Amino acid sequence: MQPPSENLPGSTNPGGQLAHGFKRTLFGFSPSFKKNSSDDKYGYLFANALGTPFTSDHRDLLEKLGRSMVDVTSAENPSEFSAIDAGYTYFGQFVDHDLTLDVDSVLDNLQDAKRLTNYRTPNLDLDAVYGDGPAVSPFMYDAEHVELVVGSMGNEFDLPRTLAGTAIIGDPRNDENLFVAQLHMSMLRFHNAVVDELRRQLPGLSASELFQRAQTEVRRHYQWVVVHDFLRTIVGADMINDVLDNGLKYFSQKKFRKFFMPVEFSVAAYRFGHSQIRNLYRFNRNFTNADFFNAFGFTKSSVPGSWVVDWSGFFSEAGREAANKARKIDTRVAFSMGNLPTAPGTSPGSMFAILSARNLVRGMALGVPTGQAIAKRMKVRPLTREQLLSSPFASPTPEQQMNHQQVVDLMQANNEFLVKQTPLWYYILKEAEVIQSGDQLGPVGGRIIAEVFLRILADSKDSILGKEAVDWQPQFGLNGKDPADYRIVDMLRFAGTFKIPSVS
Repeated sequence: MQPPSENLPGSTNPGGQLAHGFKRTLFGFSPSFKKNSSDDKYGYLFANALGTPFTSDHRDLLEKLGRSMVDVTSAENPSEFSAIDAGYTYFGQFVDHDLTLDVDSVLDNLQDAKRLTNYRTPNLDLDAVYGDGPAVSPFMYDAEHVELVVGSMGNEFDLPRTLAGTAIIGDPRNDENLFVAQLHMSMLRFHNAVVDELRRQLPGLSASELFQRAQTEVRRHYQWVVVHDFLRTIVGADMINDVLDNGLKYFSQKKFRKFFMPVEFSVAAYRFGHSQIRNLYRFNRNFTNADFFNAFGFTKSSVPGSWVVDWSGFFSEAGREAANKARKIDTRVAFSMGNLPTAPGTSPGSMFAILSARNLVRGMALGVPTGQAIAKRMKVRPLTREQLLSSPFASPTPEQQMNHQQVVDLMQANNEFLVKQTPLWYYILKEAEVIQSGDQLGPVGGRIIAEVFLRILADSKDSILGKEAVDWQPQFGLNGKDPADYRIVDMLRFAGTFKIPSVS
């Protein structure tokens, strides 16, 4: 059913909060934070590979291509959906916020990514959940400094908030939409549930020992589902197994001694999720066909109990498919992605309201190599002209035929410039579309994502791939199943947020 008007969020951008993808500044960050963060940089995985030259004509062309990728209607057809559960879209965004924070890049001129600082610790360590720990961020913890504070305004399934509605969490971006906020809340509750279980298993631990033990377990469970559930779903088991068994081909410690965040990953490959976002979702049993924009309505405000996300509708379990499936990974983005909430002073309809246009221009501004250039470096057969110009629509309507022709015209403009030098983000989406039918990434996109994640884990001190975790296996929420089958669903179930009686 549609949301009753009295239960609708009051604003899609309350308090002028920046919506997803808008530039953030260093206002409010302490000098020590800036100094301590300066060692983590962005960079290029394929240095000196050909990118799109930054010119005003190319910017105009890419902006037009980004606009043409947006669906002309908010109506949805089941044929547009993939085999991937919709929950992976937002779990991927949650993970992104754990790895990257760019506040320095611009869209107006060419920049060297190597000069940009990544203000997140790229360690899959949940720093957005734990902040700086109970000693430095005590306001995020209970009086014993062991459990994380959770809940607001009588709703135990909300983030902790100030009286003004501001979320008391380690990264404000995790309150920019309801789905990511609810995943963050679930992670807080998962930590607390692990603490409770460890108290029963190991009653002699001091508060400090208990927190450290719980934090280690939570991080490892999280890393486990990133690799064995999320990545296997997105890039495929064959790709993950190849990298795990045969090592890194392009991002090894031998080739790059010091880790950096490749823009081929952060600005292109890992933005595949933007094509998966739907216009309508079954949020829970109260709101079974509600507009995606409702997810923006609770930023900086308490979430009513009626709007708590029912994750059983976003992740499948044995014998039951999730009600919400993600859109296919392809060169189309939902109507809603062309009409995003805009920052104060930004006019509706501008490029900043169109995520696909911003992605393409950002890739050019940061000198991200083209898809063909990277395919050549990887010795992967590049997509053909016919594949690049093929229609993403199986049975197109007249409007869709017209829309696709606009894309073809833009790709063929200037002596087929974009056919010969295809922006990496677009190339990766088209690769998934024509090779994997939109159900997972192709060889270029999948390899970039798999290698970056596994390099992160190889470099991390407390990692499931480290020597100290050789015999480690997930246990919290396992419920007698094979550890190899442990999934995001099991973490949510152990946290008590997978099926909440009031909304499931």
